[in-house]
Amino acid sequence: MKNPEDASAGASSGAELTARFAAEVDWTKVVDPAIPKPEGQYGPDLLERLWSPDLRTADDAHIALHFSCCGDGGSVRPAAPEVLPFLVEAVRDPAVKVRPQILETLAALARAGNEARAAAPGPGPGGWWRTAPAAWPAAWERAVDALLPLLADDVEGDEDVRAGVAAVLARATYRADDLIGCFLARFEDEPALSAAEQLVLAVGELAPHAVERREGAVSWLRQRTTDTGKGEEPDMDDDIEAWLAWMEQHGHDVRPAAIVALRRALQPL
Repeated sequence: MKNPEDASAGASSGAELTARFAAEVDWTKVVDPAIPKPEGQYGPDLLERLWSPDLRTADDAHIALHFSCCGDGGSVRPAAPEVLPFLVEAVRDPAVKVRPQILETLAALARAGNEARAAAPGPGPGGWWRTAPAAWPAAWERAVDALLPLLADDVEGDEDVRAGVAAVLARATYRADDLIGCFLARFEDEPALSAAEQLVLAVGELAPHAVERREGAVSWLRQRTTDTGKGEEPDMDDDIEAWLAWMEQHGHDVRPAAIVALRRALQPL
């Protein structure tokens, strides 16, 4: 039976979060880019639906937020700095059912922000503008700091979230030296192959941007291209002792990912 005090605390927390949606977001900036105001204007209920226990409701809310924040992924729209803290908060909350999808949106925003920063003034080919609002860099910096602890999010089954966080943080190229150190440290403790592979790919993405850690990152990736980890899993039925010993070891065979990452690391900017 559910503890009434726990239920009360959950309701209180939910009410507090809902109040923050209304108080901390400038909803005049959160609009559907394809629909003119007022029909395309969103409100706090959009973020409320992101926390819905119903997967379809949460996914629909995420899709609306994605297009409001970055359209087709080409630019950072004014909505992005407004809702970014809550997108990160949603990723940090295991109760949210669309955490990997939100991380894909964060990766798209990070890429668009990088392109906007690097773009020359004026429209690009086809008349397309790579833009980001003035509030974006500071909002993104805060998001990076909030996402870093999730590299060690060891909630069972959340390796997709850890992998997604590594992919997002790999876009923070201006912090390459700092993040490479975090990725290398996490790799040593990462229990899931998919997340370990993404950490390797992230090191490859950041290495060309690093100053102090570039040579070390390249050397580490070279080692991963020949490291078989703990090898193939023994058949438990044939030799239970060998299987138990294998299970107690740590180490992943990430050679395919390391080859891809090394090629990226060695490419000039």
